[in-house]
This record gives sequence, C-alpha cells and structure tokens, in this order.
Amino acid sequence: MDDGCGIALAGLDIAHHSIGVRERLMRRRALVQWGLAAAAGATAGVLARHARAGRSDTADVLVVGAGLAGLACAQELRRKGHRVIVLEARDRLGGRVWTDTSLGLPVDLGASWLHGLADNPLTDLARDRLGLRLVTTDYSDCITFAVDGRPWTSARSQAAEAWIEAVVDRLERSGADQPLAKALPVDLSSDQRLALTVTVEHELGADLDEIKAGMPMGDGNRELRGGDALLPSGFGPLLEALSRGLDVRLGQRVQLIRQERGASGAGVMVETDRGRFRAARLCCTLPLGVLKKGFVQFDPPLPPAKQQAIERIGMGVLNKLYLIFPHVFWGNQTLIRLQHPSSGLWAEWLNLAPLLGHPVLLGFNAGGVARRLERWSDAEIVASALNALRRCYGTAAVPEPSSYRCSRWGADPYSCGSYSFPRPGMTDHDRRNLAAAWGMLVFAGEATSSDFPATLQGAYTTGIQAAAQLLR
Repeated sequence: MDDGCGIALAGLDIAHHSIGVRERLMRRRALVQWGLAAAAGATAGVLARHARAGRSDTADVLVVGAGLAGLACAQELRRKGHRVIVLEARDRLGGRVWTDTSLGLPVDLGASWLHGLADNPLTDLARDRLGLRLVTTDYSDCITFAVDGRPWTSARSQAAEAWIEAVVDRLERSGADQPLAKALPVDLSSDQRLALTVTVEHELGADLDEIKAGMPMGDGNRELRGGDALLPSGFGPLLEALSRGLDVRLGQRVQLIRQERGASGAGVMVETDRGRFRAARLCCTLPLGVLKKGFVQFDPPLPPAKQQAIERIGMGVLNKLYLIFPHVFWGNQTLIRLQHPSSGLWAEWLNLAPLLGHPVLLGFNAGGVARRLERWSDAEIVASALNALRRCYGTAAVPEPSSYRCSRWGADPYSCGSYSFPRPGMTDHDRRNLAAAWGMLVFAGEATSSDFPATLQGAYTTGIQAAAQLLR
C-alpha cells in the first residue's frame, strides 16, 4: 500500500457537518475490544521463541498478563538482568490490544488510537524507533444524518456542538457525585441525545446513568496534548517489539495468586490451569473487569482498600463492527454519525478507506447497547448495521459487505469489558489504591493509572512504574 492510500485524515479538504467538540472530548477512545483471530505474525513469533525458551517454572518475577502493561514491566526487568516469566491466559499477545490480519489487511480489534501524541512515550516508540506511520484524526471532519436520512445543516451541527461543550463544561465544574443522567434535563431533544451518545457514552463505554456526573469525559489527572493518531500498520509491530526476548507462557489461565512465607523466605506462588509457578515478586496486570468477576483468587485476600477500588471504578464496553465493502459509497468524511430510532444504536462510524486503501467502515456501540448486541448473532448484528446505513445512503447504494469482524468484548472472560471509567461514588484515591504495592505484589494496567486511565499510555506507563517498584 503506497503512501497515497493513507493520507492524513486531518488533511482532507471537504465540506462537513459536525457535532464534534474539542479534541479532548475524544481523548480516551481506546476501543479495547476483542475479535476473532490474533495478529498472526506477532503470535507466531512468540510461540516459536517460547518453544525454544527454557521451561523453568521459577523466576525472579512473575508477570500476570501479556498486555501492554505486562510487556512493558517485563521488558524493563529483563533489561536489568532479572529472570521474568509472563503468564497469559490467551493464545496471543496484547490483551486488549489486538491487530487482526485475517481479512488480508490490518484492523485493530483492540486499541485503535494513540492519544495525546505530544506527551505519549508510545509515540516515540512507534514512530521514531520502529518507523511506523501515524495518521492523525480530524474529529471535526464529520457528516451527521437525521432519523429521516437527511444530512444535518451546518447550523444544526454547530448548535449541537455548542450545547454539548456547555454541558460538559458545566458538569466538570460541578464535580457532582451522582449519575450523569440525573444531572441532565428530562426533555432532551434527539439532537442533544445523539451528542451525548457520541461524545460521552462512546468515550467512556458506559450509559449516562452509570457515569459520574462531575467526570463526563473521564478522570485523568493530566491533559492529553497533541491530538490522536491511528496506525495504518496496526499495533501488531509494536507488540512484537515489546515482547522481543521475553519468556511469555501463553494459554496459562491464572486461578490463584498466593503470597507465601516460609523457612526459605518469602515468595509468590501462582497456580494456573496448567501448572504452578514461583517467584520472589509478582506484577499483576489483570483487567479491572476480571478483578470484578473474582475469577482469580488471592491468598491472602486483597486488602479492603483494593476491594473497594475494584467495586467503585466502572468497567465500560465499546464494541466494534468492521464492514469491508466492494466499493466506497459513503463519501470522504472521516466520521459518520447517525440518528437512529433506537437511541444509541450505530450512532458513529469511522471511514477507514483513506487509512487502509480499502473500502472499510468501522461502527461503534457502547454501554448497554453494546451489551445487548453481544447476545445477537453475527448475522443479526450485520443486518442491523446495514439497515442503519441504508436509511441514510439508500438501499440500492449500500451493497452487502464482502467480509466483516464484530466484537463482543464484554463477554470476553479474559477482560470482561473494554476500559475503566468513573462511576458515582468513585474517589480520587481509588485508582491509587488499586495501583498500590501490597506485600510481594505490585499492580499495573490502565485502570491503575491516575494520569491516563483508559488509554494505551496509561497501561504502558504503569507497567514501567511497576518495574521501578520491583527494582527498588
């Protein structure tokens, strides 16, 4: 694919209708969903390396989870000469980062965006060290269709954008600790409802009655600066680089993490469905959703502050549907937003044709809508999406897709959701309590990040910080 197929979306010179708000309102669209097949190159390389690796079940440090946080932590420790074993339940690397190539082109079924490029260590790793191309996203390059299939006028778009900006600003200033739905007027218009869906619910992966009113755009302590970017190559090459040289044991479902003290000293024992592993210390990067379900037993039990944090912090769901068509029928706009008779359904689409050089649309559903669709068959999901698109572009103009991929991230037992968000009752201390070292254990992952929760750099930097704790 030549460079002309992947021009920066921000550079498209077209007219648009937009209800997009300032860049920060999209800052945590991490889209951590799962798909149907792993990134073949990265996984095959890992399996080949691990077949050659020594099979000792003891190490200096055990890392639970081969997502971005776990890989970052393990690499830091390996560089310092420590023997590390990474235990991963899946048959692939990455956790909630997953580039699928089974359709003949790279599509990120997991995280899609690098956010806040100016202060993001992954920007340097991807662009400068690995030579990967980054394509910035212009969220204002958008067309919105009404329920009757007609495009919004510029005035209508500007009114919706002004309204959502004012609402977000008022809520953030209020700091209100109640469900966001209770802080809104009861007589919302359909335009205002769509603005809330694409700006707030899609951002946090949750419904308005689940989100803390004073944090409608999330709770990170630091502002993400420098815009957002997609990688035409996907995140597979980055995962391959971060996993290089590591001893990752795939297909190891952790069931028990036990801290032990005996005559020979203190240590950690991990029991999986396939064996036992021991080390002096452990880094736990289990997703918040898995911790909420209690699928992994801790002995002794997690302290009350951690248990309370796990309960208070929310875990959102944002599911994706990739549709590959025979040709482009939707124009050049980066984002397509649809008002649907069923509020929240298929509200937003991303045009990936300029990025991938193929006629691909990516649709999103969040929160309760996403969970409801997870119970549908693939055929029902695709049919629903096509019906929504045909209301706007015409039945004859929208062909059947040649292929598709859909996610059911909330039902994935190894993540139980997409990314974390602030619920009513959550405090400033909860993420810090979740991240705090405890005994011989340290913790990492996006939900433990007070600065950049629900983002790739949040996961990555907490992994680096966890390694620093272990090296002290």
